[in-house]
Amino acid sequence: MKSLHDPEQLRDRADVSFHEETHVVDREEFDATRENVDSHIVVGVTNDSGEVLLVNDGSHGWTLAAFPLESAEDAAVTARQALENLTGISISLDCPERVRHIEFRSDGDDARQFSMYNVILRASPVDGRPVASEPTLGHTEVQDIGWFAEVPEGTSDELGDDIRLFLE
Repeated sequence: MKSLHDPEQLRDRADVSFHEETHVVDREEFDATRENVDSHIVVGVTNDSGEVLLVNDGSHGWTLAAFPLESAEDAAVTARQALENLTGISISLDCPERVRHIEFRSDGDDARQFSMYNVILRASPVDGRPVASEPTLGHTEVQDIGWFAEVPEGTSDELGDDIRLFLE
């Protein structure tokens, strides 16, 4: 995958699972959510042994690598650069697997709304089973990083489902 500017372009692709949710929240929660919720590019990096690279940032437990996106950014470029910082080598982005589109609306005011997307891509390292000497997720240091052949215990259902996409 060379470029991905608009997750909506994946909506009608038969090979991409597109999930939609709408959350109606009160005015105060809406403002806080708008300030604190970002779209993300989420990447399942697999190796030749069938393992998936997971990170622990200290707040979400073991997850696929995820990087915040600004609306004007190319998600593929962001993912490739961030993964190189995480792994220390070049990563090949293969294909999108899943999109989660979440729309937030302010209760009683349909004009106040915003959307976020989580785009989940498949990727593979160009060489071996890398982990950078000082891995980061964007500007956040990684607490731990490793290769996993199964979903770690205690992983939430949604995150576990995302990880399973890459272990099958």
